[in-house]
Amino acid sequence: MNGCFQIQISERGVSLLLSPPIGEGVMPGVVEIREYLDKIGISYDALAINSALNSLGEDAVAVFLTPEKIEPVNETCTITVMHDRMTAVLRLYPPSIGGLPIKKRQIMDQLALEKVNYGIDEEAIDDLLGDRHYCTDVIVARGQNQTAGKDASIEYLFDTNNDSRPELNEDGSVDFFKLNTLHHCTRGQVLAKIIPEERGLDGINVYGAVTSAREVSKAVFSYGKNLEVSSDGLELISMVDGHVKLVDDTVFVSDVYTVEDVSTATGNIEYHGNIEVNGNVCENFSVRTDGDVFVKGVVEGAVIEAGGNITIARGMHGQNKGNLRAKGNVIAKFISAAVVEAGGFVEAEQILNSRVVAGSCVNAEAGKGLITGGKVIAKCAIHVKNAGSPMGSATIMEVGSDPEMKKRLVELQKSVGEKSKSASQMKKVIEDTARKIKSGVKLLPEQLKHARMLQTALETAQTQIQKELKEIEKLDQLLKGDDNAHIDIRGTMYQGVSVSISGAVMNVKNEYTFCRLVKKGADVASTNL
Repeated sequence: MNGCFQIQISERGVSLLLSPPIGEGVMPGVVEIREYLDKIGISYDALAINSALNSLGEDAVAVFLTPEKIEPVNETCTITVMHDRMTAVLRLYPPSIGGLPIKKRQIMDQLALEKVNYGIDEEAIDDLLGDRHYCTDVIVARGQNQTAGKDASIEYLFDTNNDSRPELNEDGSVDFFKLNTLHHCTRGQVLAKIIPEERGLDGINVYGAVTSAREVSKAVFSYGKNLEVSSDGLELISMVDGHVKLVDDTVFVSDVYTVEDVSTATGNIEYHGNIEVNGNVCENFSVRTDGDVFVKGVVEGAVIEAGGNITIARGMHGQNKGNLRAKGNVIAKFISAAVVEAGGFVEAEQILNSRVVAGSCVNAEAGKGLITGGKVIAKCAIHVKNAGSPMGSATIMEVGSDPEMKKRLVELQKSVGEKSKSASQMKKVIEDTARKIKSGVKLLPEQLKHARMLQTALETAQTQIQKELKEIEKLDQLLKGDDNAHIDIRGTMYQGVSVSISGAVMNVKNEYTFCRLVKKGADVASTNL
């Protein structure tokens, strides 16, 4: 309990009774006492009060103030608003004998006088008046803290990963009959839901001033055909049986076109959506779609073009005329005598005598994990168990970018800089000419002709600059990650293999085992996995 002070009035005059604190309580300081005495208009000796406070022990001490005769002093209080204006504190001071106790109405009037009008805790005031604690801070008003709120978000209730690789079995092989990377959905299935925004609370200080909470953003579904939004706007529902995919925050649902074999019974297939072939794609036939293609059987000397992924459970017999082109990934049990181009990765247990180009990686680690014959090119990495063959089959593996790309990028950057400088000069001349004409200056025919020629040249230069900027952007994208290009050998790389990493070339003359090949300077170097 805090210590306190109290006015005592006697025939001698006025004294100040100092009562020491109990336990962990504290004693009011001399500044607080002086402010109180000044407020009620009583003379005092500040040095005597300070000396009494410094020597105060466990017993109360009376300090004589003045021989003046005064009326009894009533109970009083002070209201203090903290610096953040979020809390108002009341401090109660005792009356002298014969003084009147303070009433709740007086405290409320004092709060009003201090302009405190929000968050007043009347219960705390009642408690204090029921059990008075003097010279002790009691919070009698609290502001409302501002809260940030929460933006709305969208929760997708399906697998949004479009680049998942097949899983290996315990024996190191891949179960290609379970490679269907389509994310199936059914009619009426909820595919996404909106978690509504939560508006934050406005901040209000004890003076009633409002600080508005941050505006929170709503969420809106972005979706294609075969989908509908629930009546409350919070759920996205499939209208068909099909497959679902998330592309750049937009949900698409497509029907799946299913056939047994692609053969004379079906002819060539062209379809907007996913295609599922339960059997084989026979020789000389083609399958073209802007979606995914999944073949449960074998592809035999056929052409498959997909805007998404191509998955072939039993592999590709290209017969030197088969062709797979996918903007996404290509996954097959094996690839033999075929041309394969993928915007993403290529995954196969064996790649034999084929030309394979991947926008990211080529993975041949499962099963035999073999690349032999032909040419395999990947932007980022090739992961292979065994490359080439003991018989020295000519095999080419390339990763990274052609050095000519970097050279072309430098040339383009220089060209854009020069053209931009020239265009700026031409533009200045054209603008000066236009100002002269507007101000009434009569120009010679030769000057007007020159201005028109400059205008034509400026338009041509600006067109060329835009074209070259687009090429620069494309080359920048192609060269990203080039410094990390590598080839991982998890088994053996045999003689006869040619390796190229970002322009550095090595013809393998000795076997390499369990290593990583990287570019070091102008050469290809071997490091540990």
